[in-house]
Amino acid sequence: MVLATPIPFSACAPDVVDEVDSNLVEAAKNGPAALLEAALNGKTETVKALLDAGVDVNAADESGETALMRAAFRGQTETVEVLLDAGADVNAKTNNGVISLMHAAFGGHTKTVDTLLDTGVDVNAKDNDGATALMYSLLIRGDTDLVKLLLDAGADVNERSNDGWMALMLAEEEGHTEVVELLKQAGANE
Repeated sequence: MVLATPIPFSACAPDVVDEVDSNLVEAAKNGPAALLEAALNGKTETVKALLDAGVDVNAADESGETALMRAAFRGQTETVEVLLDAGADVNAKTNNGVISLMHAAFGGHTKTVDTLLDTGVDVNAKDNDGATALMYSLLIRGDTDLVKLLLDAGADVNERSNDGWMALMLAEEEGHTEVVELLKQAGANE
């Protein structure tokens, strides 16, 4: 059975999408792969159908990644909300210690981060390397609104990764000058 198609769902005729969706529901009997794929691609109705078919909302792949993590990584906020309503564990960790908030922060998905923050997610959780969601948010984008959101939720500006990096150091390294000032105002140690 094919779980994914090289043709995007949006390019398919409705009857093809329905057939693919019904195939995904049937695939639910074979493990979490269909749910993970549907969540990654923001196929919210398919996610609902798979959950209704009995797929475990917290099922993970071999790396420990869940549907919530995949949806968060892509900023699929509507899908994230469905998964959370179904009982997805917001603090579940991959084998590398990464949680959904880190995925969303890395992707720069402010709306998804905000949704996750409303659930009691651990804003200061650390991955196996000691990095936090605040640090993840600085690796590529350095979006000030996202950083402000994390800080307002209680992100610790002075947390250190296992190799000694702090958010301020990352922001400086990546050239995010506005974020550097924001972190300093929030009490970051220099």
